[in-house]
Amino acid sequence: MRTLIAYRTKYGTAAACARTLMEKMGGDTVLADLADARDVDVKDYDIVLVGGSIYAGKIQRGVVSFCEKNRAALLQRKVGIFLCCLYQGEDALLQMQSAFPDWLLAHAFARVFPGGEIHYDRLTLLDRLLVRGLPHPPGDLSRLNPGVLDELAAAARALGS
Repeated sequence: MRTLIAYRTKYGTAAACARTLMEKMGGDTVLADLADARDVDVKDYDIVLVGGSIYAGKIQRGVVSFCEKNRAALLQRKVGIFLCCLYQGEDALLQMQSAFPDWLLAHAFARVFPGGEIHYDRLTLLDRLLVRGLPHPPGDLSRLNPGVLDELAAAARALGS
């Protein structure tokens, strides 16, 4: 089965998760950074994994645009969602509900949170000011859980067999 991993990243965490997913999926898997790959034809794929990250409470516009533009095709495919964010549990779920359209959340076979990271030295000045408002001191922070990506890849591979 052909798999598309469509993602958008701001500072690289979602891209790293997408690359990890591609390695775990193996086979006929294509990565598409939605910053560059605006003309990806979802109809060419059986499984589509869509992901992004949260900054200032929102996912990247490119992810939302991709989902809305490809709504009909996505509803005819097996779709999994991954969202990189620092929140966990109920707070992470609320972030996902605000990031992705209801129709996609209802259709997805999996919705996972691989965690998030902050690399303070990579942040823009505005983002540094936003980070200072978090309940953590400025500096690097990593809350990645790569096992979640294993689960998503396994679930997607199982759909293909």
